[in-house]
Amino acid sequence: MMEYVQRELPYVRSFVLRLVYGVLRQEGITFGEEEPGRVIAEWREDGTDVSLSITAEEKAFGTELTVSLCRPCDGIPEQRAYRLLQEMLDQIVRHLENTLMTKGEEDA
Repeated sequence: MMEYVQRELPYVRSFVLRLVYGVLRQEGITFGEEEPGRVIAEWREDGTDVSLSITAEEKAFGTELTVSLCRPCDGIPEQRAYRLLQEMLDQIVRHLENTLMTKGEEDA
């Protein structure tokens, strides 16, 4: 099973991390920063504890965002666990795009 998903984003790490925090707060997910650029998010999904690591690593041309499982999600099928990772990554990217679109409209 793939235990992580990644996407490279053409934005600075601090901006990406602010959006990660915004998504987690919006969803009511408990989270904390384990180390700079690494956030641990925890919640219950269908009666099972889910713990994800969300890492933003600065690269030469932006930030590499990685969402991975901190521990196995016992009781959640592998495909569903992978979808949880992908959904979290997609939600962060959508939030980023919406923020940029709103900012662009304000500047116009």
